[in-house]
Amino acid sequence: MNHAAQRNTDGTDSKKMTVRCWFQRIAGRFSLRFVFSFPFMLQFLTVTCLIAFLIFQGGQEAVGAVLGEMREQILGQVHEQLKRHIEEPLRLNELNVNAWHAGILVFSDPVGRERQFVSHLKVFPDAAMTYIGLSNGDFYGARRQTAGGFQVVRNSQETGGASWYYSVSEQGDGVQLQDVFPNFDPRIRPWYQVAQEARKPVFSGVYRHFVFLEPTITATYPIFNADGQLVGVFGVDYLLSWLGNMLRDLSLGTAGQVFVVDKDGMIVAASILTEPFEIINGKSERIKADTCSDPVLKAAVKSYLEHSNSSFRISLGDHAYSVSVDTYEEYGLSWKIYVVLADEDFMGSIWKNLHQTAVVVFFIMIAVFGLAVWTAGWVTRPILRLNQSAQELAQGRLYPVPDTERQDELGQLSRSFNRVAKDLLDLVGNLEARVIERTQNLADKTQEEQHMREKFYKELTKAGRQQRTMLPENLKESRLRLEIIYEPYMLVSGDSCGYRWLNEDSLFGYIIDVTGHGVASALQAAALNLMLQEIMHLPLSLTERMLELNRRVNNYFGNDVMVAAFFFEIDFKKSELRYVAAGITEFIAKSAGERGRIRTPGLFLGVSDLPEYEVRYLPIEKGDLFCFYSDGIADRLMAGTAISLNADYDQLVAAIKQIGEEGVRWDDVTVLCIQIGDIMKKK
Repeated sequence: MNHAAQRNTDGTDSKKMTVRCWFQRIAGRFSLRFVFSFPFMLQFLTVTCLIAFLIFQGGQEAVGAVLGEMREQILGQVHEQLKRHIEEPLRLNELNVNAWHAGILVFSDPVGRERQFVSHLKVFPDAAMTYIGLSNGDFYGARRQTAGGFQVVRNSQETGGASWYYSVSEQGDGVQLQDVFPNFDPRIRPWYQVAQEARKPVFSGVYRHFVFLEPTITATYPIFNADGQLVGVFGVDYLLSWLGNMLRDLSLGTAGQVFVVDKDGMIVAASILTEPFEIINGKSERIKADTCSDPVLKAAVKSYLEHSNSSFRISLGDHAYSVSVDTYEEYGLSWKIYVVLADEDFMGSIWKNLHQTAVVVFFIMIAVFGLAVWTAGWVTRPILRLNQSAQELAQGRLYPVPDTERQDELGQLSRSFNRVAKDLLDLVGNLEARVIERTQNLADKTQEEQHMREKFYKELTKAGRQQRTMLPENLKESRLRLEIIYEPYMLVSGDSCGYRWLNEDSLFGYIIDVTGHGVASALQAAALNLMLQEIMHLPLSLTERMLELNRRVNNYFGNDVMVAAFFFEIDFKKSELRYVAAGITEFIAKSAGERGRIRTPGLFLGVSDLPEYEVRYLPIEKGDLFCFYSDGIADRLMAGTAISLNADYDQLVAAIKQIGEEGVRWDDVTVLCIQIGDIMKKK
């Protein structure tokens, strides 16, 4: 028994020695730094990974709960706002219907009728128009104007089937005819026919209002006499801009969104869109949800159409989103409300757990570092000698480290330290001379760069003066006065202007404006000016001159250059002003024919090979004032800067110059101010 026990003990000791030798051989193949660091790194990494897993596992559950509760709250808010607002046009129609039944609203009484409609528009700010279309073809109502006022409409046998729109007094009475739209029969309109067929209050689909350019629906309410015969249809054009504003005001995080889609799959409103329309081939079209350019919106709609789940998740790249869908169905409307929330926006609970974990990890680190310090005791002696040599080196003395014969990391470090110490002492001796040399080189380079900047500034200044000398002189004669205002945003300008007498009775003038600022825009403007000098000598009409310039811009300029232009001709023989615009949006007129800022539609040059430019006409007479200008003035006027049209020519020119002093801070300013004199006298 004793011999057997002895053999077992010897076998156990042999196994221990074998394991120890195996470990030593494996550890000897690696660097001392690795053998020293690996066990402690492994312990710390294991504990950290375990804690991180528990935190994120709990964090995902917390985020899911928060997102679910937020989606339900947002859906409730949207439902509440939809219910409250959608009932407004219905309530307005009901008020009109009740007034008609009570005999308060009498269609043959223009005063009471028009006051009724106008008073309702004042109470319902989102209603664009309220009206009644009668079975005999008559049409009455009131509409809101974009400027803030109201108009009433009359359409009966007295107007010959045309809709006459009148301005209203403070009491709501029609006082002055302003607009006429011929051949308007409400009975053939879709809103009338749909209400006639349904025989109950219904809504139309969403469309873009032709005046306010906002998404709109029409609420209709048919009325019948005692015999059940249709008397007419009340209608309200109701703007939906409030819906988009409300969606954008919701708290959705940085990547969340809410949108509403109708039964045809078209977007009604969305928090990421300013309006649910896009321009296709020059026409305003509604945006289809499953083809929208926004990838999150499109993915949410497609996933719902494929699976029809009220709650689901989608992933796009590295981003995950939670989606909830609900339905709003009232009075023929069938809309889907989508709420999309990004997981990354609501990680508050996870960060809280991470903060708590950081405290735990801190104490774990203390324990790991304590163990590392205890283990490092057997390697501290060579490091202490290296520290002693470093202190001697700090005093300017070279004390070589004696451990250069070692082949491990400490030996490599000792040899490297000795080489660095020797190089450092040598470097300190030559450092002052090298610093002086580098400082002188830097000063020379700085002086050269300053010289180049000054030379470039002088060249730009010279180019700017040359640009001004190319402008024609101001005119002052019996038939007209013409003054040019020209101020570059920088030293050189991307604008240009000029004029030329085509004959003794016709003056041609132009303004061009190249997008951008600086040298490139100035060179492009100079090239355009040369083109115009050639075109002015060709026997072409005003439209043909603009098309010829557009052709040359397409041929010689790239797609990244946009050019705006404005051409005009003053024909003293015909006493008229002809003009055509390409990107210049407006000019100021003070004449018998027009007064104020005149809009000038027209496509930018170089955008299309076959643009259409329309020549417009204004009669002129003695004393008329005109100011043609580039974006430097137009932007300031659109920003709200006011200008009085009651001033004379000199005062108007002074006011334009004052606006130009402000506008040149953002863009080039070019203006042609003209006063018509005695048009019967020749030049």
